[in-house]
Amino acid sequence: MIDTEKISSGGEAACSNQSEKKENEKKKRSRVKQLLAEVKKQVEFWFGDVNLHKDRFMKNVIEQSRDGYVDIFVLTSFNRMKKLTTDVKLIARALKNSAVVEVNLQGTHVRRKDPLGESPNDVDNRTVYVELLPKSVTHVWLERVFSKCGNVVYVSIPRYKSTGHPKGFAFVEFETEEQAQKATEMLNNPPEDAPRKPGIFPKTCKKKTIPFEKKKKKKKKKKKKKKKNKQSEMTLNVLLLFTCNLLFYRIDLPTERKYEEQLDSEKKDNSVLKAKRKRKKKLKERLKIGEEVIPLRVLSKKEWLNLKQEYLTLQKHCMAHLKQSVAQINQKSVKYDIMQTKENENTSCKDTAKKEPPSGPEFASGVIVKISCSQPLPSKRCIKDSLSEMSAVAYVDILDGDKEGYIRFKSPEGAQTVITARSELQKKYNWNVELLSGDHEQRYWQKILVDRQAKLNSPREKKRGTEKLISKAEKIIIARATEASKHIRFDD
Repeated sequence: MIDTEKISSGGEAACSNQSEKKENEKKKRSRVKQLLAEVKKQVEFWFGDVNLHKDRFMKNVIEQSRDGYVDIFVLTSFNRMKKLTTDVKLIARALKNSAVVEVNLQGTHVRRKDPLGESPNDVDNRTVYVELLPKSVTHVWLERVFSKCGNVVYVSIPRYKSTGHPKGFAFVEFETEEQAQKATEMLNNPPEDAPRKPGIFPKTCKKKTIPFEKKKKKKKKKKKKKKKNKQSEMTLNVLLLFTCNLLFYRIDLPTERKYEEQLDSEKKDNSVLKAKRKRKKKLKERLKIGEEVIPLRVLSKKEWLNLKQEYLTLQKHCMAHLKQSVAQINQKSVKYDIMQTKENENTSCKDTAKKEPPSGPEFASGVIVKISCSQPLPSKRCIKDSLSEMSAVAYVDILDGDKEGYIRFKSPEGAQTVITARSELQKKYNWNVELLSGDHEQRYWQKILVDRQAKLNSPREKKRGTEKLISKAEKIIIARATEASKHIRFDD
């Protein structure tokens, strides 16, 4: 007899395996389709009119290429494409049915189908300025939010060069002016805590944002005070009720406790109800515009340009005022210096010869000491401090992580004292010390002169405009602060 149950179970298992395979294949196909669609969308955006009128790099790549064909391998070097795929064949496959670009017969290069026209004049009218953005803002998020008002064509999120973090504002370009106007009316709902005027951002120091800590602290303190006052009022009310009950109704201690417990439970119930009401209110507010209400400030780009001009004129006025005050302070200091020099000339003999600039270190034998260690040497400051206890050190020539270095002492006697204390340095710091002489010494002195000349010839960064003025003002403030902090010492 054949076991029919086993055969039926085996057939069911085979059918289930086949169905699972089919489902997996369907999922794979859907993923590949989605990837191809994303690749096509991204490449069409890069080669589109809107992007090429703004993207200088891409425009130069197309202009420098032969017949407008760009190597697909160049596109794979972009960060956006790296996240999607780096397969050249897959990119070529995605762009076969594109209406914007075309692929060559080999499937290695891409170019635009139509030539690039002139840039449109109504870009500012179709663009919207957005601020009060979250820190984790992305192009996809902004496109999702603003696509409720119309077709988003271009999104620009300015970022800090030093950190790469967004600056807190962005520009969104729409297809038509009506859509941009709709966005300003529909999505402009800044929170109550936001500043009244747009364009006010946190201050920066050395291209790094300084958070508003003081204001936050003040607000927190105020909130804490309010809470304390409320708590004190509540406790006073409870105490009054308790005393009234004791006086008029003569409640015993156990009944007192029960009364307090009832009050506590009532307070908890009230707090829970309040929390529920707040949640309901927030949900109602979020449902005003479709899915959610996002606290953003949205302006037209023309309004933003007017504000920019206003801030620039204000900055110019402030800088002019600062320049005048710095000039007045400098004039006073120059007058004081002239008076002081005249007094010095009267007391001392008059010398017409001007002071020559320092010519650098002069050659002296038996001054340079070579220092070495089995492990990387510590910092310059550490070595200078430890050796200056024995003798005066002029310069320490050591780079971070080096196992060898050179130390120049102020006198040959000082170098000799260090050499005599060689065994102590070996035991204490594990340093080997050796005095340079002969050819080694001459070569090192030549190196010193060459390095000095290179340092003098190297171009220095010149500060201009607002940076120069602000640095001057900061120096004056520091100088005044040091003068004010000086102690006047009287003779005994």
